[in-house]
Amino acid sequence: MYSFVLVLHVASISLVVGTLFVQSLAVIFRLRLKDAVQVEGAQWVQYRIYKFIYYPILIVAVITGLILAVQTGAFQAGKWLHWKLVLLLILVGFGFMNGRQINNKSLPKPLALFVHIGIFLTAMGMIYLVKVRPF
Repeated sequence: MYSFVLVLHVASISLVVGTLFVQSLAVIFRLRLKDAVQVEGAQWVQYRIYKFIYYPILIVAVITGLILAVQTGAFQAGKWLHWKLVLLLILVGFGFMNGRQINNKSLPKPLALFVHIGIFLTAMGMIYLVKVRPF
């Protein structure tokens, strides 16, 4: 059972981060569109992906992560998991910012780039904490 939950967790985390990363990149590319019909179509697709792919996968990732933490006793093992949970909250915050950016037609490009780079750096920090477990 542990192996199945671990595989499901890793796959769902990959999809969460990948979806956020591609969505934030799509927001940046959408800012270059000039035709209102194209902008509206891009927003519709982005919104559907956000609601029907990002949220369900995020729920699976969080639930399987909690199951793994309980099964392995990771809450008592060290502070690395607590910091990973902090980074998870930051990543979810970037996800909410990305969702708001999807509906914003007058979004400043620096803010869109901030969210895009923030998602990347937060995901890197989470991977580092899981792999190295520095404390």
